Amino acid sequence: MIRKNFFFIIIFYLCGSFSCWSSEKIAFLDVELIINKSKPALSIIKKIENIRDQETKKLKKLEDELAKKNEEIKKTKNLISEKELNNKIILLRQEAKSFEELRKKTIKDLNIKRNEELNNFLKLINPIVQEYMQKNSIDIIIDKKNIFMAKSKNDITEDILKIINSKIK
Repeated sequence: MIRKNFFFIIIFYLCGSFSCWSSEKIAFLDVELIINKSKPALSIIKKIENIRDQETKKLKKLEDELAKKNEEIKKTKNLISEKELNNKIILLRQEAKSFEELRKKTIKDLNIKRNEELNNFLKLINPIVQEYMQKNSIDIIIDKKNIFMAKSKNDITEDILKIINSKIK
């Protein structure tokens, strides 16, 4: 009985004293913060916003023209024949439909342009992150948004942000 208890105590002690250490160094990176705070990404975003503003002005001008035409039709509806009124309404509806299609296309094109530019930016910073991984012996980098909880010492976002701002103009 004593031998049996002694044997279990030895086994329990040995099993409890082994530590499981992972040999992989894992870090995390807030990619969204890099996109929102790095100088190169901010210039890309500013460029896209300028394009969006120009397109918005063009669309606003077209929308105002449609509103003017609509007002003209309302003013002249009692002065023109019903057939002529219907023709003008049909033309206005076609123009409105074309305007709406143009608006949707413009929004879609802007989103595509923004995504392409940001993807090119991410491809540009990829070698920088890989170099950082090699220098610091990091095996895995995970995007911060996919982490539930981690020690803040594993966050390499600020380091990468400084490197990006200094290397990419």
